[in-house]
Amino acid sequence: MHACLTREPEESRMLKSVRALFAFSAVASLLLTVSAAQARTFYLAPGGDDDAEAVHGAVFKTLRRAVNHLWGGDTLIIRNGFYQGGVHVRRGCTAEAPLVIKGESRYAIIIGSGSDRDGLTLNDCSHVILDGLNVTRAARGGIVISHSKFFTVRNCVAYNNGKWGIFTDHASDWIMENNECFGSQVEHGIYHSNSGDNFVFRNNYLHHNSGCGLHMNGDPEYGGDGVESFGIIEGNLCHANGATLGGAGINMTHVQDVIVRNNVLWNNLAGGITFYQDAGSFEQGSKRALIMHNTVVYEKNRGRTGVNIMPTSEKVLIANNIFVSGGGRGAIEVNSEHLSSIISDNNVIWGVDRSEIIERTGERRIGFDAWRRLSGNDAHTLISEPIFANPAYGDLRLLKGSPAIGAAMSLDEIKSKLRKIGGFDWVLNKLAELPDVDKDGKKRPAGKGRDAGAYEYY
Repeated sequence: MHACLTREPEESRMLKSVRALFAFSAVASLLLTVSAAQARTFYLAPGGDDDAEAVHGAVFKTLRRAVNHLWGGDTLIIRNGFYQGGVHVRRGCTAEAPLVIKGESRYAIIIGSGSDRDGLTLNDCSHVILDGLNVTRAARGGIVISHSKFFTVRNCVAYNNGKWGIFTDHASDWIMENNECFGSQVEHGIYHSNSGDNFVFRNNYLHHNSGCGLHMNGDPEYGGDGVESFGIIEGNLCHANGATLGGAGINMTHVQDVIVRNNVLWNNLAGGITFYQDAGSFEQGSKRALIMHNTVVYEKNRGRTGVNIMPTSEKVLIANNIFVSGGGRGAIEVNSEHLSSIISDNNVIWGVDRSEIIERTGERRIGFDAWRRLSGNDAHTLISEPIFANPAYGDLRLLKGSPAIGAAMSLDEIKSKLRKIGGFDWVLNKLAELPDVDKDGKKRPAGKGRDAGAYEYY
């Protein structure tokens, strides 16, 4: 005889599923509670002990030894002193229990890279916070972040490193803010490379680097989709970059869907804000950028153009900026083959003769009136000296009587023009979320109308 098989009632099976779900949730909650309860704070100090037991309050002597004991929820505080670099971190943490590595002051310094190339490297990490670190004299990169996501780099200083101050590859979903990078000997202050999306560069000070202050490149030849998408680049100060390698203060290659606002580029030695591609397909080119409320100023007889939109780039709005040429190049350069998708207006430009103030393909200069007829752009742009507070010392705030005061288009006009170009859904959504402020965090507009440039006049 065969055993009689009875089918379990549907209601009973559903009840078991619900019970299982509640059981799983309870276990997960318990694990999170245990993790939070076990979160530890370690210290790194010159007088520490690398053989110390890894318990809350332990003080280690070397960064490598301390890092080996870190897990999600832990915090490492680096006290004043010098610590050998060349250290790798590989930890997958959670938003509820991130890993934090924090410098005590500017005198807590990670120096060199030992037998490695980089000072401090995050490999395959998630939910890691680097706060207040000082990294110098690495053979290649000061701070390198590879194949990682959901991380924050803030208040760090990366200086006098061999190639880059901070470098990323295939890294996404992160914020870099209030960092200082200078003295990169071969390339850039910050280099964001290789297909990383959802990024924020905010209030960084990038100066005296051989190449770009900030360089972004999706690098189609190195895997991924070859594009860096969905970025906010705001409030950064770029100064005296490009003396050896060239580049730009802010350089965007294979970058799509970005807001570039409230940045100050002062006396750089090569380009200003550049938007282009150097490899890959047309679909991997740079597209959909809002470039607004930036101030780009060159020293006399130095530098290139304030903004440069290269041949394959499309769908760009350039509005409410101040561009002051050093006199040897135009103020605005638009080499794009997709001119109908480029809108430029309500800028204040200065520093070069009206007959040569715009550049087209191959650095060919054309007059302002010819540019208006050719493109239909810049009907409300002013050719006038901006009148800054103290440009010789980098104070590019506006003085009373500046023509930039009240010269900008309204935020509603900006949104309207973005809709006219088309495809700016992400940018429009972000504009609705971001506070409408200037580089100093002051509300726009201060008066009846908005002011051009990075600063509102108060």
